[in-house]
Amino acid sequence: MTHEYTLLVNGTVIRGGGLPDATAVAWAHDTILAIGADAEIHAISRGDSHVLDLSGIYAAGAAGGVLEVGGPADIDIFGTDPRGTGGAIGPVAVIRKGVPLAGGRLEGWQPGQGSAGHGPGRDAGHGHGGGHGHDGAPGSPSGD
Repeated sequence: MTHEYTLLVNGTVIRGGGLPDATAVAWAHDTILAIGADAEIHAISRGDSHVLDLSGIYAAGAAGGVLEVGGPADIDIFGTDPRGTGGAIGPVAVIRKGVPLAGGRLEGWQPGQGSAGHGPGRDAGHGHGGGHGHDGAPGSPSGD
């Protein structure tokens, strides 16, 4: 059984554990496959990947955990940098075991339903290789 890849791009991926930040992360099923720059993450796509655009916001390991290749795809999404807040801000979206469960543009999106969200004012056809011809609404057909 193969699993479709999900790419979370165009943001700040806080890896934790003293590791440098990245701009993108990819996972299949519930396991992180790669963390790095947007171009690196797009390069691992097999053409059937789901692309979730962070539009400049932050992703971090769930409950402040470390994001690492081979680790669980448990990710919290924040509208502002959560570092140094002492946990005072909560995530705006939550991904557990690779599945977006709740929050903003991710709400209602499930693997196999197309890509979720392209940030405000974003052109759905911007050059990430997906060529999405949809309105960015969660669960809308990707048009690929």
